Amino acid sequence: GVDMPGALDSLFKSVAKSVVADLGKAFDHTITYTRKASPSYNTSTGALTTTDTAFSFDVPVEFVDAEEEEGREERKARLYITPDQIGDNQPTFEDTVTLKYAGSNRVAQITDIRTFKGDQEYLYQLLVRF
Repeated sequence: GVDMPGALDSLFKSVAKSVVADLGKAFDHTITYTRKASPSYNTSTGALTTTDTAFSFDVPVEFVDAEEEEGREERKARLYITPDQIGDNQPTFEDTVTLKYAGSNRVAQITDIRTFKGDQEYLYQLLVRF
């Protein structure tokens, strides 16, 4: 018989990829996604070190909110990415996203991760703050 969940997964995966690719072109925001892996803590210096891998790609960005916080403006944006764009990794809160805003690069913190999946993960929606 047909492996229905598997077939659906590969369909969703390719749909998510093409939707994200098309939206990415439309919004045309090139971001750098920095994956911070294998964190290790140096007890003598108190420093946290990670193995960083940077991925650059176009991504649909939806600016959702801007609010004043202690005299500085804080912005929120929603990003849609697919696993293959970040080396088939699962996003983590340690990872960062660098995006261009008002002509300068801002490092954004990931505050929320939503995973869309069947048997396989095919789309992540990230909420970032910068």
